[in-house]
Amino acid sequence: MRAYTVTGIVLKRTNFGEKDRIITLFTRELGKVNVVAKGVRRITSRRAPHLELFNLVRVTVHQGKNYDMVTEAKLTADFAQVKNNLYLVGYLFYIAEVVDKLLPEQEPHEAVWKLIMATVEKMEKSPEIQDAEAVTKEFVVRLIWELGFLPKGRYPKIGVTAFVEHLAERNVKSRKFIEDVKK
Repeated sequence: MRAYTVTGIVLKRTNFGEKDRIITLFTRELGKVNVVAKGVRRITSRRAPHLELFNLVRVTVHQGKNYDMVTEAKLTADFAQVKNNLYLVGYLFYIAEVVDKLLPEQEPHEAVWKLIMATVEKMEKSPEIQDAEAVTKEFVVRLIWELGFLPKGRYPKIGVTAFVEHLAERNVKSRKFIEDVKK
């Protein structure tokens, strides 16, 4: 059995069975990966607080037959300033959903990693909703450029979210949350 250690940001969590979760991470080393965290839904789990949404974590993973399994998790950064603001959390959900929809699994992308980290750090430094909206739009446009969906310097004519939905062929659900919170 092979083990590896990666640094990643938690994009998504899905309950799996009674006590487990499938965690979607975007890692510097491997790109987007899905791993199983066994027993993490138990009250006594020591890994559960580390594997919360939008945390930057360092995890040790063992390869399994169907899913790789998290054996250790260490919190690197929790971005508490952003998580304490409901408006900013909505934008983080939007960013995580766009990354999850547009990027394939297990394809490393250093430029996207740097873009995600820079965006979250900008949001951490300026917790104003107007800034967060601009930072989020800038992130999505730069992501689209980086992934080659549009030439650099060009902007989607139909709107950023509509363009992402067109590419992913699915709706961006977190957009509704952002719209409701702004009212």
